Amino acid sequence: MRYSTIAVVTLLYFSCGFAQVDSVKRVKYSPEFQFSSGLYLDFSQVRDNNPIPSVRIISNADPLDFNFFRNLIKNKTIGYFDEFGAQQEISTTNIWGYCQDGKIYIQYNGEFNRIPIIGRICHFVADVTIIDSHYDPYYSDYYNGGYYNPYYSRPYSRTTKTREMRQYLLDFETGKVLNFDRESVQVSLMQDPELYDEFMKVKKRQQNDLLFFFLRRLNEKYPVLVPIR
Repeated sequence: MRYSTIAVVTLLYFSCGFAQVDSVKRVKYSPEFQFSSGLYLDFSQVRDNNPIPSVRIISNADPLDFNFFRNLIKNKTIGYFDEFGAQQEISTTNIWGYCQDGKIYIQYNGEFNRIPIIGRICHFVADVTIIDSHYDPYYSDYYNGGYYNPYYSRPYSRTTKTREMRQYLLDFETGKVLNFDRESVQVSLMQDPELYDEFMKVKKRQQNDLLFFFLRRLNEKYPVLVPIR
């Protein structure tokens, strides 16, 4: 019964969707804009505001549930019907992200993180695993439960992992993710000679304090046009 319902809804979706292809229009993004809910296989679907909706995803969960996509990404694989109605399956680690309640979540560093600032250059935060190795060339077996030998010791390396929160930028034209730092902002501003020159005239020790200021101005000059579907 569940899969029959999915098939019927999917066929209705396709018959309506193809009729509306030519009627898609674009609007300037604003913080009030609601992206279409669904699963993003790649960044092109984000830019086109054209994710795979819940009615095309093979799941026993309620597609209208508010937490549908948050629960869906807990699975190792996700089954869905493509634009031709053919059944497909993809590893969850290979999807770009998803949209729920109009908000975009990007998969980065193995986790899904919301992108709160949308524009020509987006901004988001994500955790990153830091691996640190400590090397002791004078380590002795005595400290590892063995017998102490003052004339013999073997090198010892200990690895620790910690989680740190980092800031990132997302270029909404290319889908490229950059570290949020002075160099990346400088590269992003190159598309606007006026803003770039103004930024480069600021003393380097002050540039880091003005990164968000210049990004906001860049986004205001080059607004993102999002399709309405």
